[in-house]
Amino acid sequence: MEIAQLEIFAAVAEHGGVIKASEALLRAPSNVSTRIKQLERELGVQLLVRDKRQSSISSDGMAFLEYARRILELVEESRTIGGGGAPRGRFRVGALESAAAVRIPSILAGFHLAYPDVEVELEAGASGSMFDRVMSGSLSAVFTDGPPASPVLAGLRAFEEQLVVISPPSTAGLDDPYWSNNPTAFVFGFQCSYRQRFDDWMAATGVVPARSVEISSYYSMVACVASGAGIAMIPSSLLASLPGASGVRRHEIGALGRAETWLTWRRDAGSVNLRAFVAHVRSAVGAEESEPETPSAATPA
Repeated sequence: MEIAQLEIFAAVAEHGGVIKASEALLRAPSNVSTRIKQLERELGVQLLVRDKRQSSISSDGMAFLEYARRILELVEESRTIGGGGAPRGRFRVGALESAAAVRIPSILAGFHLAYPDVEVELEAGASGSMFDRVMSGSLSAVFTDGPPASPVLAGLRAFEEQLVVISPPSTAGLDDPYWSNNPTAFVFGFQCSYRQRFDDWMAATGVVPARSVEISSYYSMVACVASGAGIAMIPSSLLASLPGASGVRRHEIGALGRAETWLTWRRDAGSVNLRAFVAHVRSAVGAEESEPETPSAATPA
């Protein structure tokens, strides 16, 4: 088994197919296919499901992918150690959509200035998907809603968000008759933890939406509310940065609106890049030294 084979297989998984992976790797598609077939013969399992038009990762391939990513991370870690222990190379971070838009850019900019040899890649998504990605090892650290939910993970409280409910500009307070007329609720998918908070708030206040419409963009969500089409929940810091903020009515919602964003990582991860990033985030957000946990420098088990 060669490192190049693992890199090629991981690229196919990341880019969703042989063709796109070959373009990213600057290799011929036939070369990518050949190297993966060699790996399949060595392992004795089928990593890709192939048809005439495309290839996708098989169930055995998904299981092997986690091992491949861990091996590649260890290889990158060993290269870092060989370079004098200074942070360098690729470092993949995930974040909630709202945090990626408002909170994270200044943190990443500061990290880049401090460690210019580190290539940071940011992926934005819902809490559930971020949790899955850090558990699988495809992301080294993620900013997600709430403290680590698994003993496999460690974390650092980064900052607090204040969520607000927004309604059309024609509405008054929460006692306005509008709320009893079954407004449409604009929400993210079920993997979004903020959606659960919104559902809990509506249940607690007796708001029964006529329907829930999933929208994957806060910009579009605010535009729909401003047009009078319904209601939504959004972090206050993000709302303030959006062009349509002046076109909606915002409502404070108390305890359900207070959400902590944590930086989370696997306890068994101990790369110099991760240690440097956690230390940088701790300093950038002014986290107390008593916050759990710093990443272990031990070799992952």
